[in-house]
Amino acid sequence: MRQKLHILFLPYWFPSKKNPKNGNFILRHAQAIATLHKVSILFIERDEKLKNEFELIADRENNLFILRIYYRGSPCKLFNTWKKCKAYSKGFQLIEEKVDLIHIHVLHYYAILACYFKLKKNINFVVTEHWSRWITKDLSLSRRFYNIIMKLICSQASYIIPVSTDLGINMRKKGIKGNFISIPNVVNTEVFKPSSKKSKKNVFLHISNLVNENKNIIGILNVTKRLVDSGYRFTLKIGGDGDNSMIKEFIKNNRLENYIFTFGALSEVEVSNKMKNADAFVMFSNKESQPCVINEAFSCGLPVISTNVGGISELFPSKFGILIEKGNENQLYEAMERCIKGTIEFAEADVMHQFSKKNFSIKNVAKKFDRVYTHVMH
Repeated sequence: MRQKLHILFLPYWFPSKKNPKNGNFILRHAQAIATLHKVSILFIERDEKLKNEFELIADRENNLFILRIYYRGSPCKLFNTWKKCKAYSKGFQLIEEKVDLIHIHVLHYYAILACYFKLKKNINFVVTEHWSRWITKDLSLSRRFYNIIMKLICSQASYIIPVSTDLGINMRKKGIKGNFISIPNVVNTEVFKPSSKKSKKNVFLHISNLVNENKNIIGILNVTKRLVDSGYRFTLKIGGDGDNSMIKEFIKNNRLENYIFTFGALSEVEVSNKMKNADAFVMFSNKESQPCVINEAFSCGLPVISTNVGGISELFPSKFGILIEKGNENQLYEAMERCIKGTIEFAEADVMHQFSKKNFSIKNVAKKFDRVYTHVMH
């Protein structure tokens, strides 16, 4: 029988009581790996509303143990840093079993802890990176200092595991060196699967955190209005776990109540149901690493219109949708118009679903991480 390892996840983002959707893709990685190994997750977050100095919340499910520790924040950054270190100390004491390997998720200053454990206790670590900040060209002093510290941390990592090859290339451009291997985000292909009955209704769907700077929500709305003004009949369903007040104002100001419909945060099952009842998914992002929502759309057999940014094109077969230039509203208009007119042919839904199972399923992503862990431990 193969040996089960005990993997300690130290994530910078993770679902919490303050941000229930934040870093849910990291939780999915943990759930996948927990099908083969024991996984403990230690997540620390500041909470200014705490009555006590600390609050500890522990959850256990089969091979997965999650420990969230909240500490009461203050206006003093130095004091917050001390409290955060104290919270980590408490958390490490509560991790019951010996840790075989540490897995950092999203590089930040806290990741120096992994270097400490490697030097003091001979516990190796790997780094999975999701953050699209590596793609931006920020030359500020704080970013340069951040890059220097992350170089030092990554020089000690056994593997660096970006969720896309493009993200890894951009990390190398900023001086990160190490053993790179890309492993994508996870999709629950048992939840995200094609609908048995589906008729074309010209329904477009967008789901995200609705941050306009990144997702270019206003660009989607502008193109939607242009299509309506051209006489096309369709609907756009747009929402997610962000602020949709700008969208509602746009709808009201342009009298688009019969064309654009908003919604709030959704559960995994609700996202799947939205996708099953849409005809195309629209992403008009200015930057991305490897968005889960596109993988989920493919798993539902839903074609995608997306900007060709980040690592999106790496796992985007030609008949699975349409790739367009970042910020090009004319190309988005043409792509949506082709979908409405039915002048483009997409792959069969089951073909898209099988592609997703091969690349993003819990089973296959777990196998990819298992191979990395095996190399590190031997």
